[in-house]
Amino acid sequence: MPSIDHKYQEWRSAYVRAWGDLLYIDYNKKGEVEQKNAITCSEAIGYGMLISVLMHNQQDFDGLLRWFLHFRNKNGLCAWQQIDDKSSRTYCNAPDGGSNSATDGDIDIATALFYASRVWGRSPCGRHDYRQIAIPLCKAIWDHEINHFTFMPTLGDWVKVPEVSAAGYSGGAQYGSEGKYNDVTRPSDFILSGFLTFYNEDVERSSQWARVLDTIITNVQHQMTLNPTGLIADFLKFSANGFFEPAQHKLLESDNDKDYNWNSCRVPWRLSTYYLMTHDARVYPALRAQADFFGALPEVQAGYHLNGHRINDRSYCDMSYTAPASMVMWTVRHPTQRRVQDEMERLESDRSYFGDSIQMLCLLQARNPRGY
Repeated sequence: MPSIDHKYQEWRSAYVRAWGDLLYIDYNKKGEVEQKNAITCSEAIGYGMLISVLMHNQQDFDGLLRWFLHFRNKNGLCAWQQIDDKSSRTYCNAPDGGSNSATDGDIDIATALFYASRVWGRSPCGRHDYRQIAIPLCKAIWDHEINHFTFMPTLGDWVKVPEVSAAGYSGGAQYGSEGKYNDVTRPSDFILSGFLTFYNEDVERSSQWARVLDTIITNVQHQMTLNPTGLIADFLKFSANGFFEPAQHKLLESDNDKDYNWNSCRVPWRLSTYYLMTHDARVYPALRAQADFFGALPEVQAGYHLNGHRINDRSYCDMSYTAPASMVMWTVRHPTQRRVQDEMERLESDRSYFGDSIQMLCLLQARNPRGY
């Protein structure tokens, strides 16, 4: 198996691109994104910054940071998607929502900045103090991407954040324009390692981040009472029972919003990273259930219903699913992990931004979950 350094050089060559002194991660080199002239998104910038700091590549980290600073939106968050606008001969935010934020990208960017503050402190010549950029970003995430009633991540700053007073939930909204999704959360945003970092580093909001951590973990535990596979749906909706429940139909993206699909395929990786940092016994049952589920399969395929049945049209494998499955099995030391590891190695010739980046981060965070 090639070394992590070799894999990193392949990843960097394939996806890191320059625009002047700014760097971005090309997430659409195969032209598979619906917005055909899209070049990058906040998720990709977050992945790139995490990978760069974990590989101690400060030059790339600063180039990606400059991209974030250039494309911060009015709320201080990373604009979700940028395009190559041929008519104006420049890169700019995509129309129809490209300047909105997506929560996972901002969590990863802020987390990477805190890691960088531990590793380097500042950029060369003192141009950027990483911590001084991370703290306001944490405030923006709290203000615009966390539901202050449920303490769960929202889908982005375009979703209304409910007003909460001493009397409880008022039904109003502080920010955002879309109220339809204010009781919806996306488990791919359950980035517990990031929220733990915020708890430790963002002292002013430490108690809020502790509440977010505990609430997410409680809802992960609740999913185990619904499906012994440990699989979690792409989207969850707040229920009258006080917990978040799997979507029953299309909520945002597809009829598979209720399934373990292209968003939640990342959950085993994210939960594993947190467990490797903390050994928090509250998340171990979910990790063990996921590992047992994947370990019993002949191969990990690209998407499942929560009962463990393969999504009907999915008879193929993808690194985006196999790498997180391998990581969760490695985390709990599952006896069949080697088989899934071999499967992951067979997939390495089928390159894609999403799978390659997830695999890179799984490898790096298994080796160094604390980030510094």
